[in-house]
Amino acid sequence: MPGEEIAIDGKVDDAAWSRAKAVQWDTDYAGKSTGILTRARFLWSKDGLYALFELSSAGLNTDRSKPVGAERKGLYTEDCVELFLTPAPASPERYFEVEIGPFGHFFDIAVDRGARQEDTAWSSGATIATSRRVSARTAVIEVLLTAPGIVQALAPKERLPMNLYRMEGKAPRNYLAWSPPRTKKPNFHVPEAFGALVIEP
Repeated sequence: MPGEEIAIDGKVDDAAWSRAKAVQWDTDYAGKSTGILTRARFLWSKDGLYALFELSSAGLNTDRSKPVGAERKGLYTEDCVELFLTPAPASPERYFEVEIGPFGHFFDIAVDRGARQEDTAWSSGATIATSRRVSARTAVIEVLLTAPGIVQALAPKERLPMNLYRMEGKAPRNYLAWSPPRTKKPNFHVPEAFGALVIEP
């Protein structure tokens, strides 16, 4: 997207987003349709990876007493989206996980399932903005990820293993997945079920 600017403001009005291919899903972790729609779009530049999530049926189940500027361990117990991204396709057991809530709360971690290690000190370098329409039950999450490990992986024609998830609701709790892992119980840490983020020139 050379020469195009994206303002991280939680809106969908930048011209660049209208030219980004969107994916959408309403399936849960087992592949069952839920009617809860999530739409996502991605762009990239030398600055990093841009992501835009548009949420329908958003209940906004979030503890707003917590500050948005501090990392939130356990954010997955509330409403949020999750991006799992593998920077090196030859090492599918090593990937980044970024969780973002509809009010801008976040948690990020580097996972190495082969070594059974999780690096909570890792930072995605996220700049986040969100917006909501409570009456329409919709929310928008916009983010720029600038971690060196992500930026270095953004090479034209690369296919980076990726999956997209969303947690929504209290009772019943919905565990939504773009590429469902089809596990017996909710489990997003299934690299062999990841789809791919194609880095177009």
